[in-house]
Amino acid sequence: MEEKKLHPHNCIDRLELFNTLTSEQRQLVFKLIEHRHYSAGQMIYSPGESAGSIHIISRGKVRIYRLSESGREQLIRLLLPGEFTGELALFKEGIYEAYAESLEDTKICMIHHDDFKNLLKSYPAISVKMLSVLAKRLSISEQQSTWMSTETSKERLINFLIRSATLNKQGEMVVYLPMPKKDLASYLGTTPETLSRQFTILKKDGVITQSSKNYVKIHGLSHNDITCEIC
Repeated sequence: MEEKKLHPHNCIDRLELFNTLTSEQRQLVFKLIEHRHYSAGQMIYSPGESAGSIHIISRGKVRIYRLSESGREQLIRLLLPGEFTGELALFKEGIYEAYAESLEDTKICMIHHDDFKNLLKSYPAISVKMLSVLAKRLSISEQQSTWMSTETSKERLINFLIRSATLNKQGEMVVYLPMPKKDLASYLGTTPETLSRQFTILKKDGVITQSSKNYVKIHGLSHNDITCEIC
């Protein structure tokens, strides 16, 4: 069972939805929050459970995934601090349809749906921000569907790395992998073994170098090399 946080932590400033609120308004929101702590590997919610709150990640990482009829995991998204889940139940009462699991020591702020709906009515700017987030998630979901049907495992990996890359101080494209390779394989619709082989091939071909298991440097590619037309 999850433990309730004894000393409050403020995750409001992390969430872009609330960045238009004044300090006084944020304090009102803070009073609505219930604080929870989860250890690595704990389930935050599972399919079939009643969906009644927005979950905002204050610290840690949470993976959202589904299981196929054969028991195979399909990673939907990885949530980092400042991101949230549970928003779909705002628009339809019901149950969770996916799993949410903490990947590491995680702190979460929960706001009951009724309270959150009142916030949306009181502060329309929050509604606009939420629509923007949901539109982005829909776009990513469409991209993911395209990867599965049109790209090879190598193309999916290359495109993922390019999309995730940032430039370091030397102007090099670098990627910090935010999830274990098992979850990355699930997200890209392949197996961990196939993903490892593709990483090995890219290293051998000089496309990437890897100084640690989570840090990848890309060579000779740019965002113009993404093959997915809608990306």
